[in-house]
Amino acid sequence: MFRYLPEQASTFGEHIDKLNYLILDLSLFFTVAIFGTAVYFAIRYHRRSNSDKTPQIKGDNRLEVVWTAVPTVVVAILAYYGYAYHRELREPPPNSLNINVWAQQFAWSFDYPNGKHTSNELVVPVNEPVKLTLRSKDVLHSFFVPAMRVKQDAVPGQYTYLWFKPIKTGTYRVFCAEYCGTQHSAMLAQLKVVSKAEYERWLNDRSEELASKRLSGAKLGELLYKKQNCFTCHSLDGSKIVGPSFAGIWGKKEALEGGGTATVDENYIEESIKNPAAKIVKGYSNLMPSYKGQLTDQEIMGIISFIKSLKGMTQKAPAKKPTVKKGEASTKSSASTSQATSPEKRGEALAKANMCLGCHSTDGSKMVGPSFKGLYGRKGVLETGKAYTADENYIKRSIVNSKADIVKGYMPAMPDFKGKFSEQDLNDLISFIKSLK
Repeated sequence: MFRYLPEQASTFGEHIDKLNYLILDLSLFFTVAIFGTAVYFAIRYHRRSNSDKTPQIKGDNRLEVVWTAVPTVVVAILAYYGYAYHRELREPPPNSLNINVWAQQFAWSFDYPNGKHTSNELVVPVNEPVKLTLRSKDVLHSFFVPAMRVKQDAVPGQYTYLWFKPIKTGTYRVFCAEYCGTQHSAMLAQLKVVSKAEYERWLNDRSEELASKRLSGAKLGELLYKKQNCFTCHSLDGSKIVGPSFAGIWGKKEALEGGGTATVDENYIEESIKNPAAKIVKGYSNLMPSYKGQLTDQEIMGIISFIKSLKGMTQKAPAKKPTVKKGEASTKSSASTSQATSPEKRGEALAKANMCLGCHSTDGSKMVGPSFKGLYGRKGVLETGKAYTADENYIKRSIVNSKADIVKGYMPAMPDFKGKFSEQDLNDLISFIKSLK
């Protein structure tokens, strides 16, 4: 009954799930038994006439023993298994792989024993115990991997730890389970469990690091622009999405929220990378996470050089739509979808080309926006308190006028796509979402 927990991907899964379900089943049993008995007694022994007298019940030693002994035994059993499993969770094997984890608003970073560093991606070998030593650089966070059945707070000024032993390869979601600020829900990472051989190859592969050292500043910045997913919020063609476009921004004087101006120079860009909430450009929201401690000085200078190289770029004029004679269907489609034959495939290609999947997952996990999985037909509540159903009209309206209907619990971070998609494009995107049941 109510077996709802996600897949078991660590050695802890079986024990923790059994104990959880045991507590759930016992709670349901005793709830039904106690309230059922109370209802039965109320019906069976209710006063039927004014002549009925209330009986004098002085007690029953047998009943008192039962309702004292049974809960005591149940609680003792739960306490025993709870303590045993807790000890298992708190005692990592001596041969565990040690990885340091840093938490900060709103990202995770990982340092490996050989000096390798990653951001928002943790790679570990299967069937090997892994110990994570956690620390926060700012506020309280909590490292949570549902599939591994582990969760531990990351505390400023204090080291904490957790360990687990993965038993199957795959990619799993990492969440922050402690509210840490406005972008708490976007503080996500991926846990990749791979074979031992693949892990060793990945760990010792420094080709990307060596290649980055040979790149010019602008090329390094361009590489980081793609690697750090900056493109999901900052365009290169002058178009407005979640954040300001990088095209032609160097040297501009920008008006700020709350008054004042700022000139886009080295100091402004470095401050915006490390402390993006310090100066918010007018017309935008405070959505960008801090990258303080996640990028080296060389990498920050590379991003600055890349933005400098875009100084001469301006916003591209929208492409003219081909004229189609009456009664003649257009045979051309967008470059990103020309090879896709079914509506679902064309919609998927459009979602990838327009970076929709940077904010909307396809596996049910919560990101910046609602997941596409199971979205079609879903019912929910908007920030206004109004109920909605995700049908064709709702999805189309959310694409062309994204600020109209904000789902409760999410921020208005999505740009409008009005005029950017044809009617067929919108129908293809809906077909793709429908396919993600």
